[in-house]
Amino acid sequence: MRLESWHSSEDKHRWKIVRTDNYTDVPGDIVSADETTGECSIHVGGETKTLSFGPGGIRIVGRRR
Repeated sequence: MRLESWHSSEDKHRWKIVRTDNYTDVPGDIVSADETTGECSIHVGGETKTLSFGPGGIRIVGRRR
């Protein structure tokens, strides 16, 4: 799965990023994310951070309601 910066905020708020090495949530709001490359941009603490967890290093999963 892939979320791009042009997807609406409402669409991106339905999802969260989980690391596959220790199955913890990556904190912050998704700007963009790609499960294939393991790269994501997250808005957290007033700034945008780009993180790379390696190929297959993240999963984009639905948030609980």
